[in-house]
Amino acid sequence: MYSSSSIPPLRLGNVQALRRQVLVLFMSVLAVALLFVCSIWSHTHPLIYATIEHIGILLIFVCIFGRSWCALFIGGNKKATLIETGPYSLVRNPLYVFTLVGAAGVGAQTSSIVVIAFCVATTTVVFVIVIRREEQFLLDRFGAPYEAYLKRVPRFIPSFKAYQSEQQLTINLRLVRRTFIEACYFLVAIPAIDAIELAREYGWLPELIHLP
Repeated sequence: MYSSSSIPPLRLGNVQALRRQVLVLFMSVLAVALLFVCSIWSHTHPLIYATIEHIGILLIFVCIFGRSWCALFIGGNKKATLIETGPYSLVRNPLYVFTLVGAAGVGAQTSSIVVIAFCVATTTVVFVIVIRREEQFLLDRFGAPYEAYLKRVPRFIPSFKAYQSEQQLTINLRLVRRTFIEACYFLVAIPAIDAIELAREYGWLPELIHLP
C-alpha cells in the first residue's frame, strides 16, 4: 500500500518537467558519444549489424503507434479521470513502456547491444523516479479505486489477459497529433546515425570505441 509520507510532496508538473530535461540532456550526451562509438559487427558480421538496425527501425514505429494509441484513450483527462481501458488495462504506464521501446530502437540504430542496453537502462531509471511521484499523485487524487488499479494492473510488464476496451471514445485530436509528432522525433535517429556512419567511411570521424 502506498503512503503519502513515503514520498516527499512535489508538484507533478515539476517532476515531469525534470523528466524531460534529464532525457534531453541524456540524448545530447549520447549523441556526442556516438560520434566516436561504433559497433564491432560492422566489420565482423555485417548481417548481424543490419539485422539489429532493422529491428530498431521496427521498434521505433511500434513506439510511434503505441504512444498514439495511448493518446486516443487519454482524451486530455489523465489527471482528472482514472483511465483503466485500452493500453491502460494492460499496463499502468503504457506511454513510458512504448517510450522505452523507442529508446531501444534508437540505440539499435548503432547495431550495438551495449548501446541499446544503456539507452533502455538510463531511460528506465528516469521513468521509475517519475512514476513513483505520479502514482502517489494519482493515489492522493483517486484513493481506493486507484489503489485497486495498482494491485490489478502491472507497472511495466503488460498483462494481456486483463485487456478492456471502450465502445466509445472522446478523442482529443490536438493531444493525439502532438503525441504522434513527439513520437516521430525518434525517427531522427535513423538519418542521424546513418550520417555518422557515412562520415566514418570518408574518414571524417574516428572509430575510437568498438562495442558489441
